[in-house]
Amino acid sequence: MNCKYMCPILTSFSENGSVSYDDMHAMYDQILDAGIDGILVGGSSGEFYALNFEEVQSLIKDAVQYINHKGFVLAGTGRMMESETIHLSNFALDNGADAVIVVGPYYTACNEEDVFHYYDHILSGIYGKVYIYNYIERTGYDVTVNTMLRLLAKHNNLAGVKDTHMILRHTQRYIQEVKSKYPNFQVFTGYDNHCIPVILSGGDGCIGALSNVFPELGCKVVEALKNENIAELITLQRSIDKYMKMYELHTPFNPVMKWVMKQMGKPMQEYCSEPLTPLSDKEKEVLFPIVKELF
Repeated sequence: MNCKYMCPILTSFSENGSVSYDDMHAMYDQILDAGIDGILVGGSSGEFYALNFEEVQSLIKDAVQYINHKGFVLAGTGRMMESETIHLSNFALDNGADAVIVVGPYYTACNEEDVFHYYDHILSGIYGKVYIYNYIERTGYDVTVNTMLRLLAKHNNLAGVKDTHMILRHTQRYIQEVKSKYPNFQVFTGYDNHCIPVILSGGDGCIGALSNVFPELGCKVVEALKNENIAELITLQRSIDKYMKMYELHTPFNPVMKWVMKQMGKPMQEYCSEPLTPLSDKEKEVLFPIVKELF
């Protein structure tokens, strides 16, 4: 069974709020050298929502240039304005990104027809591969199976979906009802603990944030799936299930994951983009024994 594991990379910020590109380069090296298939730059883990247009452009351009075909580069290009999303997407593709991933506009309450028309316009304006980022907890709406099928009937540049949904059955429906009709349509889960079951169900892989901290773990999953090593997959699933607690210790998870990485000596600063703040000393004191149990 084939599986692709990609890392939605965290963005390392300096104290003044600027991107620490030295840290980012070191992270790209560590993650890709471990064997991870690709990098999603400018995603939720990367705090894209707090970066202005020019900052996201610089982040994407630098990632493409530095990675230099060493791994797949997926650029997060979803913006609140449709015109900016199209512009940023084509900028990313022009600068060498392998594909873009677009989360729909948030805050606005969209019905199914609104969602279809938004992505219909987006896909018409972008001249390269596009993945839809379905994250109902953040956008407030679902990109349904029916919407996906309507879009695929019109647009051959719709390459796949990243489905960040707590209910595994939701992702499986994309596999059973969309991928069955469009075999080249790729279905990725956004949760590391769903990777193995998604592949067993016929999906394509995972774009999961645990690979920032444990890239080797994701690579072991890929290898065990390739070899159909059930005993190893059971062990790996239970390890991933344990580490998923990092998502639950703080909302959102970025400050915890950054702090853990810094404790491990990885090239990552604890600073987050506003309104997120690093963990306080009191929070660290509470979390330290919990995190220690995970390692």
